[in-house]
Amino acid sequence: MNSDLFRHNKALVAIDKTVDAFIVANIVGIALLSCTQVLLRYVFRMPLLGIEELCYFPTIWLYLGASVKASSEKGQLVARVLEIFISRKKNIYFLRCIAALISCSILCWLVYWGYDLLKYSLRLEKLTDTLFIPWLYIEAVAFIAFSLMIFYSTVEAWEYFSAYRAADSSAQKSALEVKD
Repeated sequence: MNSDLFRHNKALVAIDKTVDAFIVANIVGIALLSCTQVLLRYVFRMPLLGIEELCYFPTIWLYLGASVKASSEKGQLVARVLEIFISRKKNIYFLRCIAALISCSILCWLVYWGYDLLKYSLRLEKLTDTLFIPWLYIEAVAFIAFSLMIFYSTVEAWEYFSAYRAADSSAQKSALEVKD
């Protein structure tokens, strides 16, 4: 689709690179924490209390960061069953635009939920059991990730709408050429 103008937008590229770096940092963090725990527990026979608890943070961040990345690359799991029955590209773009808008509405609800969770976390100031790290660092990432996913779903809906309009104008041009 030639409407991938957003892929060349500097702001979107910067956000994508930031998300990529965030994902890589979390993967490295999880690997380092796991290797440290294995070495301490099985090689040196001195298990360190709290590494499992510390692993929660990059694991949740990685999971939701990868969801944002899938949203930015349009790599979510999608069953395009209705498209089997549609032959015109224009109608397929319209259907995909509607699906992206439905995703946006669901994500709006999730952002609202994430915001409530963030307010709850700020009010309660919960701490982890062993290391006393604020749970805010895990609970805030839901609001941030869902907000970014809304942004990318909106971009996707706009791209499909632009492709729908472009398919409409190209169909009109070909109809005019046939009349001449």
